[in-house]
Amino acid sequence: MKLRSLVFVLLALCLSPVLSVSAQENVTLGVVMPFTGALGSFGSDFVRGVELAVAQMNAELEAAGSATRFVTASADTEGTPDGAARAVQTVVQTTGANVIVGPLTTSEVLGAKQYADENGVVLVAPASSGPAGGIPDDNIFRVMYPPDIFSAKAYARIAVSRGYQNVAILNLDDPYGNGLADRFQIEFAAAGGGDTTRITYTPDPPDLSSEMARLSADVASLSESGETAVLCVCFLGDAQKALQLALVDPLLGTVDWIGNEAMTSAELLEDAGVAAFLQNANLVTVGAYSTETPLSSRFAESFAEHFDNPPGPFTNYAFDAANIAMLSILAAGNDGAAVKSMLPFISGHYIGTTVQGLLDENGDQAVAWYSIYQVNADGTDFESVGLYNGSADSLEISG
Repeated sequence: MKLRSLVFVLLALCLSPVLSVSAQENVTLGVVMPFTGALGSFGSDFVRGVELAVAQMNAELEAAGSATRFVTASADTEGTPDGAARAVQTVVQTTGANVIVGPLTTSEVLGAKQYADENGVVLVAPASSGPAGGIPDDNIFRVMYPPDIFSAKAYARIAVSRGYQNVAILNLDDPYGNGLADRFQIEFAAAGGGDTTRITYTPDPPDLSSEMARLSADVASLSESGETAVLCVCFLGDAQKALQLALVDPLLGTVDWIGNEAMTSAELLEDAGVAAFLQNANLVTVGAYSTETPLSSRFAESFAEHFDNPPGPFTNYAFDAANIAMLSILAAGNDGAAVKSMLPFISGHYIGTTVQGLLDENGDQAVAWYSIYQVNADGTDFESVGLYNGSADSLEISG
């Protein structure tokens, strides 16, 4: 306890040249997430992760005798690039925030990028991973979730190890979906794979009948020259629509399937027909490897206590991103240029809820471990059957 008090005193002394004032000083941390649209539930939960981090940080600052307190100001990106640009601009112009947690997806991040870069605003994106967002020396830091150049390699290694000669791809037509599919095609060819085809679809489509019919035709054509699989790069709701159509297609259930992380959802398996389809298709998915750190259980317990509900998928990334943002402000001051300079150092020394925040030259997470998942024997959940190490480009899989 004495050591903790000493740390608080030292923290207050260290911060005094930058943020010392006689009265309480509020520093605004912006938050821009999709509160509406297909990803609204994710965005709302991510904001709760940020709020928890802010509450904990303020408690520590108070205990240390610091006059600084963080407050949040949020805006809805509506899940679109234009909406993200408006949300960032609104938060900055109405509150003076220089550092913002968000947006959520790569398309939203890219939509807000120009305004952030031109106005010296730092965006700390918790879950964006599309290759198009990996840009050096900009104001965007993607601190926790690794970029999809690694997951694309994992998909390619899986496809080759399973003996797939060809792959028919269905992907979301946005920077995330196109970036991952593009990279997969490169990695699959480099690993010795054969032909690939691409069917893209507009995000949150009302119907996928046309796209699934074309995907079926691609499977038929590719199967003539060797063993073929389907790669689905889809958001959960879109995957549910696609699978309902695949159930009644004469060809799509005769080949193996590979899915992105959104397809590692027990919600898919609530439909017994879909669960059986995915088992028969030997579905394998790739998701970020959830290592345990001392902060993992503390976060989950604190979140449940604070909000009376467990955290949703990936909410811990928002919690970590907020902590990195606030620590950077405390170290460098509430100035966008100073935070941009300091944040990589702070992030690299931050051990989060799953991983260390070490960043690469693009300001992206540099540590990449992925779990490989399949549907379990009774079709009720997903189980880990392997591991991919992005740094070593090595795959271990039992399924």
